[in-house]
Amino acid sequence: MLKKIATVISLLLLISTPNYVLSSIKPNIVYILVDNWGWGDLSIQGGTIHTPNIDALANEGIRLTNFNVQNQCTPTRSALHTGRLPIRSGTFKVPAPGEPDGLAAWEYTLPELLSDSGYSTALFGKWHLGMNIDKLPNTQGYDQFWGHSEGTNAASYTSTPQFDPTVATVPYVWEGIKGKKATKVKLFDLKARAIMDREITEKCIAYITSMAKSGTPFYNYIGLTHFHPPFLVHPEFKNKSKAGVFADTVMEVDYNIGQILKAIKKAGIEENTLVILTGDNAAGAFPVRGVASGEVSGSNGPWRGGLSTAYEGGMRTPAMVRWPGKIPKGIVSDEIFADLDWYPTIAEFAGAKSRIPTDRPMDGYSQTEFLLGEQEKSNREYVITFVGTDIWSIKWRNMKIHFKTAEGTHDRVVSAYTFPQVYDIKNDPAENYELWGNEGYAHTWIMEPVSKILASLQASMVKYPNIKPGEAFGGYK
Repeated sequence: MLKKIATVISLLLLISTPNYVLSSIKPNIVYILVDNWGWGDLSIQGGTIHTPNIDALANEGIRLTNFNVQNQCTPTRSALHTGRLPIRSGTFKVPAPGEPDGLAAWEYTLPELLSDSGYSTALFGKWHLGMNIDKLPNTQGYDQFWGHSEGTNAASYTSTPQFDPTVATVPYVWEGIKGKKATKVKLFDLKARAIMDREITEKCIAYITSMAKSGTPFYNYIGLTHFHPPFLVHPEFKNKSKAGVFADTVMEVDYNIGQILKAIKKAGIEENTLVILTGDNAAGAFPVRGVASGEVSGSNGPWRGGLSTAYEGGMRTPAMVRWPGKIPKGIVSDEIFADLDWYPTIAEFAGAKSRIPTDRPMDGYSQTEFLLGEQEKSNREYVITFVGTDIWSIKWRNMKIHFKTAEGTHDRVVSAYTFPQVYDIKNDPAENYELWGNEGYAHTWIMEPVSKILASLQASMVKYPNIKPGEAFGGYK
């Protein structure tokens, strides 16, 4: 009788235990981050240039059509690495050359958390969270690093006739090992930029292959440089699309992602590797050499706005997650998910939930149960969008509230409103029909939940003052 009871208890435990807990082996984690990736720049979401490898990955797991990021490169990378709103870390905008930048050493980054949990960690590609040698990835939790430290536009600096290395920092490709000073590999110029993503991909493949043989769980963060200007592709992809350099770039991005996925499969670790593919921010209106002036370099799909705006086109970017046998495949979800959520979600998947800091505000929500298909709804109900130090919008459920707006990436006029603008983004994805004014103030009730969100954020910032840009240590006493 006791034996039968024990058997029943064991079965009940198996039924009630999340799938990922059933394995005592920690999953490998590969995070691929594409730069300036518009929501509509993959064929499975309406793109006109075929992306077979990306589309296949999307069908092998869950595709998140309401994945939200920050308004620029640096803030999103900060959110991914800390699980905290970038305004808290002093990383709320892309710093201009010479401005204070980088994460404070006090921040407990995701690679630090994973390293403390027995993971090997590596970053290949774009960092953009500190140019100073003391703020490069190998000082922020990565065992090894190869890539460049600032925006990809830095590759153009030395090609300008006015560039003077006596007054401006010469950009380089760096490599570093944890515990040692990083060293310069080569000049980061237009020649290096053209082959950068191929080199990143090759280094990732070598790392994945090596780590698979070692048996040590690993976290590989891959910062691709496409689709950031200057638009240059590997020689193998030059004119391959017969449709211009942007189309060539789409094809190269898809190819490189495909090569990384093939390496995971060839290494025999596909079943125990969590693959995350997202953008860092939306497409912007950048001039592309050789194409008509004013052409938008990328598509943000049906959404209004783009890079550096708080419209949906600036907040949403492609996102998909695969973990065979754990995350259900063929799922498409429009539930709200944010870049901030990856920190606690990855920590929980890695069995390191207890390491998430409790001495500071954490703005991410763990989405493990949602991704595993154990609950239909996301744990996130709203997204706050800062542009610089100001809150420009709050998305709450399917409603969008704007306090400030602007159109375009450059040369824009910022509009601030006496009364917020309100849109129903479910029925009006282009955010064209403003509800507050057009419907006789019938939607002013929306400010009740929004005011609670704002009050909570303000209270936390009083208790835990924001770190200033460029602070070496920061933190709370």
